[in-house]
Amino acid sequence: MRAATTALAALLLAACGGGGESTSVTSAVKVSITDAPVESAQQVVVQVTGIAFKPEGSAPEIVQSFTPRAINLLEYQQGRAAVLLDNVPFTAGRYQWIRLMIAAERNVRDSYAMVNGQECELIVPSGAESGLKLNRGFTVPVAGSLALTLDFDLRQSLHAPPGQRSGTGGACTQGYLLRPTIRVVDDANVGAIAGTVTFEGGTAPLNCMPKVYLYEGSVTPDDSETTTTASPDVDPVTIVGVVIPGGATIGTYKAAFVPAGSYTAAFSCGDDTDADETLTYLPAAGTPVTVQNNVITTVNFTVPALAPTT
Repeated sequence: MRAATTALAALLLAACGGGGESTSVTSAVKVSITDAPVESAQQVVVQVTGIAFKPEGSAPEIVQSFTPRAINLLEYQQGRAAVLLDNVPFTAGRYQWIRLMIAAERNVRDSYAMVNGQECELIVPSGAESGLKLNRGFTVPVAGSLALTLDFDLRQSLHAPPGQRSGTGGACTQGYLLRPTIRVVDDANVGAIAGTVTFEGGTAPLNCMPKVYLYEGSVTPDDSETTTTASPDVDPVTIVGVVIPGGATIGTYKAAFVPAGSYTAAFSCGDDTDADETLTYLPAAGTPVTVQNNVITTVNFTVPALAPTT
């Protein structure tokens, strides 16, 4: 079920290395959280209670707990981030995984989504017990720095209650399910793509939910889940909303925390349904773009005016 149309970039972890010959060299760790827009919800609030790190081998996990903090993910967009941990002393070395500890108990007001003015419980399977475990290893260096970005894809992570379409009315008695699909990138090897979207008709078309889709490599933009041998499924790496000030004919967007490499970018009005999407992309074949470390690459789009109907 495709309940939300967004890509959610989530955690930024940065470690500044120490030095020396000690067997227990410490580094400073910083963890932040960020997001991108989603049309089917007005708020997505996740209550975070701590972050756990598992050293490689038989060593027990290291838990960094703090006073529960409710983060409205939709307040942190276009590269903005909320800091969860900052300058926490950490032992240098190899780590197996990260675990984000979430308060998401049933019938308790902790994590929730606000949909059509209704507060809907946000259910994270095993969230209260084991949290959101990210099974990608990383190394905190003895000297230098480390930065990781954990990219949540809400389009695949946020699910409406059974029998209820995303964004529709209802009592929300069953709650929304959060099964995170998370991408981990090294912040030392990321850049950004940003630019403008010009609407030649003077405004975005009616019912348009303007977005920029970014795909890895040279591909033809597609957002259908239908997969065949001749037409394999092509999933975007990230999807970002276009911000259009009131009365403006030009919108802006920014896709942050993008790993360095080659991509295909395209604009589409998108939609917000649970079914496979058949979208019209501009340009149809997409725009090739190369992302470089610590560089913001500019890609602009022009949306032609619709022909008048008779």
